[in-house]
Amino acid sequence: MNSLEKYLRTNTKLSTILYFSTLAYFIFNIYSRIYMKEPIINIPDSIHTLIFFFFLYITYIAIMIQKDNKDKKSSE
Repeated sequence: MNSLEKYLRTNTKLSTILYFSTLAYFIFNIYSRIYMKEPIINIPDSIHTLIFFFFLYITYIAIMIQKDNKDKKSSE
């Protein structure tokens, strides 16, 4: 486990904020592309791709946090 993953798994509030922030970014992006003629913020596609992969990584971290919580409850 690398240091970033360990840090995010111990700070669940930070990982929750990052997860929902990236989720809100994608919802906002989809909304602006569908309902607006011009996007509100022009962000290059390369950054969209990086944010998407970061979202997948944060989703993995969130799943591992839930697994840790479940294991902790089952051991008690």
